[in-house]
Amino acid sequence: MTSSVKIINKVVSGGPALPVPGHLNFGQYMIDKLRENSREDMVALINGETGHKTTYSKIIQDTVNTATGLRKLGVKRGDVLAFCSENRDEYIAAALGAVCCGATITTTNMQYSKDEMIHVLNISKPSIVLGSESALSQNLKTFSNVASIKKVIQFNGTPVAKGVIPLSSIIVQANVNEFEADDVEGWHDTVFILYSSGTTGLPKGVMLSHLNCLYAAANFETGKDKGDEYLTMLTLVPWYHAYGLMSTINFLAIRKVLVYFANFDPIKYLEAIQEHKVNVLLTVPPLVVFLAKFPLVAEYDLSSVKAVLCGAAPLTNETINQAMARLPNCKGIFQAYGMTETSLAATKDVDEEDDVRLHKPGSGGFPLRGVKVKVVDIETRQKLGPNQKGEICIKGPVVMKGYAGNKSATRDILDNERYLKTGDIGYYDQDGTFFIVDRLKELIKYKGSQVPPATVENVLLQHPGVAECGVVGAPDEKAGELTTAFVVKKYGVDITEKEIIEFTNERLSPEKRLYGGVIFVNEIPKNPSGKILRRVLKQQLHKKKKSRL
Repeated sequence: MTSSVKIINKVVSGGPALPVPGHLNFGQYMIDKLRENSREDMVALINGETGHKTTYSKIIQDTVNTATGLRKLGVKRGDVLAFCSENRDEYIAAALGAVCCGATITTTNMQYSKDEMIHVLNISKPSIVLGSESALSQNLKTFSNVASIKKVIQFNGTPVAKGVIPLSSIIVQANVNEFEADDVEGWHDTVFILYSSGTTGLPKGVMLSHLNCLYAAANFETGKDKGDEYLTMLTLVPWYHAYGLMSTINFLAIRKVLVYFANFDPIKYLEAIQEHKVNVLLTVPPLVVFLAKFPLVAEYDLSSVKAVLCGAAPLTNETINQAMARLPNCKGIFQAYGMTETSLAATKDVDEEDDVRLHKPGSGGFPLRGVKVKVVDIETRQKLGPNQKGEICIKGPVVMKGYAGNKSATRDILDNERYLKTGDIGYYDQDGTFFIVDRLKELIKYKGSQVPPATVENVLLQHPGVAECGVVGAPDEKAGELTTAFVVKKYGVDITEKEIIEFTNERLSPEKRLYGGVIFVNEIPKNPSGKILRRVLKQQLHKKKKSRL
């Protein structure tokens, strides 16, 4: 256990809260940090696709120019601006510029269906959309169905339609040294509305305040003095996702170089590590599986990689060990646990500079300073002690302001002690280290037993012929649900359903076995943060069942 972590009355505490300037506009915080980092014209961002480099000096200049232009356009505190774009050079400076005006940023996935896009924008009600040429080409018609949207601004290229405003036309040159962000109430005003399903239902708009974002940034500050050994990072997590956007911004605040991609191309990804001598990989579980299992990885020089940071879903020890074998100088694969509703991470594994004896591969680590975490019984809601599985609940300055326009959902996600109910099943050990088992709503109900899909997936991934897998429950009249596995075979390996069932039967207790069988597929559907889309797998099950009738 770290010196600051305590277990008191079955609550794990990360220790005293970090001091943050609660009154400050998060945009002003970033301006101050970018000023510090821009003195030597250091590179901040590298587009992995094109190789184009953006310096800290350019980001801060673009940020204040965009903010000044948006002010002239009438953007003010309380306005909501929607972003719809792939990861690209203009995105970060434009987002920070809007935040400096006191505005709220909401981010959308350019691949949303029409109904999904309208649903999320009706939650946040933006007055302006900023987007790339390709994103606007896809979605401009949909935006016309959202009554709140008055203006559309395009980052790059020729405007896709009449009335679309080029970003270059609103930019106003401003003096970086004289610029100040607008005043806000840090504990009340919203920086981001980001979308999450919470624990149930359609996507909800998670409101993160300036105070939430300043506190998340303060946690990054605690790791800023690791030197050049951990200078260059590689990310391809989309910036419309909390993990992608907030980690990128917060790493810029502590003077890192970020190589980024808009999409995953295995060869370009590996080439970027080799060419830019990347030290830290920001990943999600499917990327770690790629590093662990795909033969292509062995053909590249990955000796520069010193650490892998992974979020969004748990990793198996088997996958961690296989990936580590491919990374000769990597000190560890370090995981964090959190959700959009907790401003990114709420717990994190000890990292490269901490006492290595505290590093527990496969864990989500310890609560951050100022954060309290408890595990409660799913039925009785009573607090549980070490090594007892239940729902993880979180309290502290990382917890969101609430869901936009949805007071009942905000009320429902908090328990009677004002802890956030995560909907995740897990436990902590005697040291206060947390382990995530599965999602509460994804547990398979087999003859009265609760089967966590991730437990079965962990066993499946130990089979040398399994590249990826996803487990769901198939409806069954007698048993309730039958555990069923979707499996992607490892390239060049031929395995049968019988082999997999025999392999798993030896390693799983009777109630967890694959009574629903094995279905071989070419890929496992996942969301951009790497979580398995079990509803899509269930739809595939339903289709298969119908096709047999």
